[in-house]
Amino acid sequence: MKYNSHLLWRMLFFISTVWLITDFTEAGTADCKNADLNDLNHQAKKFSQCFLEMLPNKRTEINALAWSLQQVLDRLREVQGKACNAFMTKNCSVPEAPKNGGLVCISIDSVHYCKPMCNQGYDFGFLRRSRVSEKCGASTGYSWTTQLVGGNRLADCISSPIAVSGVKSAYFPAHMCCQQTIANATAEREQIEIFLRELAEAEKDVSQEHEMANHCILCGN
Repeated sequence: MKYNSHLLWRMLFFISTVWLITDFTEAGTADCKNADLNDLNHQAKKFSQCFLEMLPNKRTEINALAWSLQQVLDRLREVQGKACNAFMTKNCSVPEAPKNGGLVCISIDSVHYCKPMCNQGYDFGFLRRSRVSEKCGASTGYSWTTQLVGGNRLADCISSPIAVSGVKSAYFPAHMCCQQTIANATAEREQIEIFLRELAEAEKDVSQEHEMANHCILCGN
C-alpha cells in the first residue's frame, strides 16, 4: 500500500492529536492549559519523515488506526464549527458547509451572509453566477435563503472537471483547498476580504467596515 507525503502528514498530525487528547483526558481538563498546538505541529513534521517505517504492515491495524483518526477528525471539525457559533444569533442556525468545499461567512448588523465555495475539481449543483451568497436575518424570517431543500444547506459541490456554475471567486485556489485555507491566516483573511468587497457591491446597506471577529470560514467534509 502506497502513501503520498500529504496523506502521511495528515495521518501523523491526527495520530499526535490522539495522543495529546488521551494525555489530557487522563490528566484532567485543568491540564489543557498546557496544550501547545505549535509543538504538536512540530512533532508531526519531525516524525513524518520516518512514518513509513513506523506504519504496521497489517490490514487490521491499519483499519483500527483509520477509525481512531476519523474519530479525532470528527472532534476537530466539531471544534472548527463552533467558530461560527460565536456570532450567529440564536434565531439563525449555523449553515451546513458543502462537502468538498466550504462557506465564507460574515455577520454585519445582526445579518449573516455566507458565500458557498467549492474546492478545485468540484462545481456547484445549481447555477450560482448571479447568486454569490445566501443570508439569514430579520428580513428573511431568520431562515437561510437557499436553492436547496433542507433549511441550512446552502449549496452542493459535485465532482466536475470544469467549474462554470459560480463566479470565479467562488472556488478555492488549485493549490489550497478549504481546510488548507483556514490553516493559513493570510489566505483566510484574503477570502474574507474578497467576500466583504462583494457584499459591499451587492448590498447597499453593507459597509466595508466591520469587526473582523464577526467572520469565519467553515469547511465541509
